[in-house]
Amino acid sequence: MPHSYEEVRRVALELSYDDRAKLSEELWWSLHPPAEELPQAVIDAAWDAEIERRIEEIVSGTAELIPAEQVLAEMDAQLAGLRTGGGTRRRARR
Repeated sequence: MPHSYEEVRRVALELSYDDRAKLSEELWWSLHPPAEELPQAVIDAAWDAEIERRIEEIVSGTAELIPAEQVLAEMDAQLAGLRTGGGTRRRARR
């Protein structure tokens, strides 16, 4: 006999932390099966194309270059917000 969502939810919430974690992982993978593993040559070719695309954006002047100091300062601010419970705010993409 099938169980209702509420029945399954109630029982699942009574499980230990570890069992809930294991169950949540199994449920996640049931909805998002792992992709077929690609040959390394295909992965390398994709990265080569991505690197070339990024270099072209830099050379053509269409890439938004952000100084490392600014990136690190933004990361520090986000981490500080997490530590104090203030949440994070991502930088808007242009």
